[in-house]
Amino acid sequence: MNWERLLTSPPPATAWDLGATEAAVVHRTGPGALHCAREDVPPGAFEVGPVGLQAVDREAIAPILTRLKGAAEGTSTAAVIVPTSWMRAFLLEADKLPRKESEIHDVVRWRLKKLLPVAPAELRLSVVKLPEVTGRKQIVVLAGIERAVASLESTFNTIGIQPGLITTRLFALIPRSSTGNRPLLLVQLEPAFLSLILVVGGVPRLLRTKPLSPMAAVVDSIVRELRLNLEYIRGTIGFRGEIEVKLVCDDAPLDAALRGWMAEQDEISPFVEMPLPPCGPSAVVDSLGTARLAPAVAVVSGEVR
Repeated sequence: MNWERLLTSPPPATAWDLGATEAAVVHRTGPGALHCAREDVPPGAFEVGPVGLQAVDREAIAPILTRLKGAAEGTSTAAVIVPTSWMRAFLLEADKLPRKESEIHDVVRWRLKKLLPVAPAELRLSVVKLPEVTGRKQIVVLAGIERAVASLESTFNTIGIQPGLITTRLFALIPRSSTGNRPLLLVQLEPAFLSLILVVGGVPRLLRTKPLSPMAAVVDSIVRELRLNLEYIRGTIGFRGEIEVKLVCDDAPLDAALRGWMAEQDEISPFVEMPLPPCGPSAVVDSLGTARLAPAVAVVSGEVR
């Protein structure tokens, strides 16, 4: 991941969105025109563990990608978007950072040694320096299991696709309008996983990811996390005014319940979405849902940070 080209300009013409049960592709066929397609993914094709994506069954995935490639009109490069739970993301602060990129990676690996139950040498890292905040240096880190990321890249290569970018749905959903000084809290929900990122002036100020217990009272658990993080944003970070919240959730009843709770809160306003180009055929959109397709649509339409 590269914050400056997290989504490149011009945006890629094609974005692949992978998941545990289905894979989708969104392809820009012309100005304001998007074509999408989907395929079912067999159980176990992607192995996910406590640190995210652990392994890829190339024999199971390659035929699926080959069939989807037909919807992308022969493009050879693409962005690949994976569930946020498949990788680990961190916002780290430091008083000083080495100048050499390799030395920064060494510092990050040492920090992650205390945060992740995996040997740092086994990680694929993307590290991006951010502007200083209150005199402290910041970096965004996206970490994945090296063997799994390499296997994913290799699987795409076998069908003639070169992944120009591999990122998570959370980062793919950050809108370009987040460059304003008004705080924007992006809340992204996928099965059993909650992610939040606060962006102010185009710079992340808070990043949280949390697995959710399938047995928990989901709405109550998420509301509790939102309350805690909003208290932290107002008390520790110091933002007192109105905060825009962008909620992306592909579970309709859960989405409605959370939006109802948000509407009752003071100094929270829903993020005003920019209209995105329509994506068809409608059968694919109806099957996956607009929220599920939102990261890929945002990438190819250029409506992301």
